[in-house]
Amino acid sequence: MNCLQNLPRCLVSPLLGFGCIQRDPSPSSLKMLVSPPIKANDPKARLFLQAVSESKSSSEMSGVSKEEEKSDEYSQDMTQAMGAVLTYRHELGMNYNFIRSDLIVGSCLQTPEDVDKLRKIGVKTIFCLQQDPDLEYFGVDIKSIQAYAKKYSDIQHIRCEIRDFDAFDLRMRLPAVVSTLYKAVKRNGGVTYVHCTAGMGRAPAVALTYMFWVQGYKLMEAHKLLMSKRSCFPKLDAIRNATIDILTGLKKKTVTLTLKDKGFSSVEISGLDIGWGQRIPLTLDKGTGFWTLKRELPEGQFEYKYIIDGEWRHNEAEPFIGPNKDGHTNNYAKVVDDPTSVDGATRERLSSEDPELLDEERSKLIQFLETCSEAEI
Repeated sequence: MNCLQNLPRCLVSPLLGFGCIQRDPSPSSLKMLVSPPIKANDPKARLFLQAVSESKSSSEMSGVSKEEEKSDEYSQDMTQAMGAVLTYRHELGMNYNFIRSDLIVGSCLQTPEDVDKLRKIGVKTIFCLQQDPDLEYFGVDIKSIQAYAKKYSDIQHIRCEIRDFDAFDLRMRLPAVVSTLYKAVKRNGGVTYVHCTAGMGRAPAVALTYMFWVQGYKLMEAHKLLMSKRSCFPKLDAIRNATIDILTGLKKKTVTLTLKDKGFSSVEISGLDIGWGQRIPLTLDKGTGFWTLKRELPEGQFEYKYIIDGEWRHNEAEPFIGPNKDGHTNNYAKVVDDPTSVDGATRERLSSEDPELLDEERSKLIQFLETCSEAEI
């Protein structure tokens, strides 16, 4: 897909952290999990990593199952990446909540038998947002689940991937994913089961977007209903931005980030649109004495941080914000449209805490969902 590429095409001044943790399916993996990342040379970070490593061996000695270890690690990752204390216990099986009589948000199916459980409560569409590494991490055999669902004519299993803990990927994928969901609901009717791994990030965000775009809710009205039914943490800014991207067009601008060289061996950057779990190297221009990175970004605000010879630092010569609630000070880039234009005014209004769609805007969203290429894999 990219059903946004053909939408209508900004001013830049060099802010939300987009967490992205690539999960290693190996149970013995040891990762530095941060939002933004802990400094590699920070003594507290070494103590943190040592504690995680030692807890694995001690848990094995105490008889804690591998599945419980994985749940503990996943919950820790999720809490740090999402900015909220969230807990998922995979070993307890599939869990879910009815948000409306026709919409369920839940955790992942684990066995083909879970298909039968959902059929018994009227589910007609199983809408899976997981990527392969998510499935591998907990040892879920998605092919056996899909094959089992295909045996029945009264239920359909659909996969539309969104990267875990990555608000930017969520923003970019929501239009096509919700389009696929919209068409599936129209086709299958009944109850729809939307799930990711824990059912606390991606799945509630997709369900919330569907309620906002299709079912007539104001954003915070839908959010209040969702939160009254299930403990979760959908990324609201990703939903707002995806809404604006459709209504005003996905506009992008090239941003140039610079850092004065002081004899550094390597300079990388993390955050921006790639998340805190990935890095991009900067290039040193020996003529000017600056490390530079050119990056095309859509409208929005993006936090980032430099990694200079392995040390996480912000650049005081560029705009920065903080310290945040976790004690981190980050640089930020802000890509904005002309605020005096019609699209600029629309973005300003829909970026508010509780945006309300005009009737013609909701009609435009529905038309988009009907014509957008589907995201099913």
